[in-house]
Amino acid sequence: MKRVMCLLLAMLTLSSCGIIEKSKTEKKPTGKEISAVWISYTELSMKDENGGDEDSFRDKITEMFDNCARLGINTVFAQVRPFCDAMYPSEIFPWSAYLTGYQGDPVYYDPLEIMVEEAHERGLGLHAWINPFRVSFDTDTDKLSAKNPAKKLLSDEKAKDRVLTADGGLYLCPASTENHKLIIDGVREIIRNYEVDGIHIDDYFYPSTDIGVDKTYYDEYKKNGGALFYDKWRLDVVSSFVSQMYTAIKSERNDCIFSISPAGNINNNYEEEYADVERWCSEKGYCDWMIPQIYYGFENEALPFDKACKSWSELDKSDDVRMIYGIPAYKVNGEDEEFKAGGGIIEKQISVAKATDNYGGVAFFSYSSLVDPDCKREFENIKSSVFTELAPEEEGQQSSGNTE
Repeated sequence: MKRVMCLLLAMLTLSSCGIIEKSKTEKKPTGKEISAVWISYTELSMKDENGGDEDSFRDKITEMFDNCARLGINTVFAQVRPFCDAMYPSEIFPWSAYLTGYQGDPVYYDPLEIMVEEAHERGLGLHAWINPFRVSFDTDTDKLSAKNPAKKLLSDEKAKDRVLTADGGLYLCPASTENHKLIIDGVREIIRNYEVDGIHIDDYFYPSTDIGVDKTYYDEYKKNGGALFYDKWRLDVVSSFVSQMYTAIKSERNDCIFSISPAGNINNNYEEEYADVERWCSEKGYCDWMIPQIYYGFENEALPFDKACKSWSELDKSDDVRMIYGIPAYKVNGEDEEFKAGGGIIEKQISVAKATDNYGGVAFFSYSSLVDPDCKREFENIKSSVFTELAPEEEGQQSSGNTE
């Protein structure tokens, strides 16, 4: 009898250990699943209407957000600062050329205010998507408004090294702490003036691995006793910027979400962008949501979708960071046969993402693909695909302006 009791106690002990071990490894996030979409500056553009007016822009946004709600989208990343410019009245950046066709030319309505109003009316979270360092895709400064901070810097002999040329375009140098302040001041301006649910940045960090783009700053760092090698220093520079951004956002409004969408290939983030994504995923104080752009098919030889999902899932070690998986909607009906509309690859990708221990949701790039009639067969079921685990009454609660 004693032997039986001992055996039962041993089994219970092992079982308990298994439960404890499982609870350590699984990190299911709390709160609702995120079903998000990126709406880019080209999709928000009013150039074809010479800027339009409040009614025409509101009509455009109403249609977009109605479509989002119908598809089960509950979060929108709207690109309101794509090129050191603004799709809203700003004291820091000029009006975007994607509103009127010419940078600096105003429109006489507030696009961001309209987007926040229309999003919240439908229960959508509206996150202001900015590109921190990009100035332009070419080096023609005549296209820049006189108000553009980069143009002002280029005309100042003492400050022009804060703007660099790379990949045929212009960028604010990521190594400049003064540039960090400029960008973060712009974020503070958005949060103070608009009830946005979050601030979002994508994968533009260092635009080049060339040693020349920030040599002045690295030389100064070494002169002042810095000991890090070049690549480690750049990683630290970008992480410092991200940390400051996070702190600034939370100091303005603690419930405002800060999300980052890095490249899907983890190694490329380190080697090309100098983005220390593991640090941001595992330590508090860098971001609330991590949204890797896993823009690969299952047959991708270099990095299949399921392998990439697993790698990102394992990278996320912080209870403070929610993992949301970027889905390549834009590839449907493209050159890759695997993404032929009606083949079900999008539903399969959502299913694989949902199977990860730390699944927090998905985000689709981008809006135009979701509403493309030729792609309809691929996206008509995404609402049920994302929210299959929710009870019917819970699904009705998905539309909450607060996306936390």
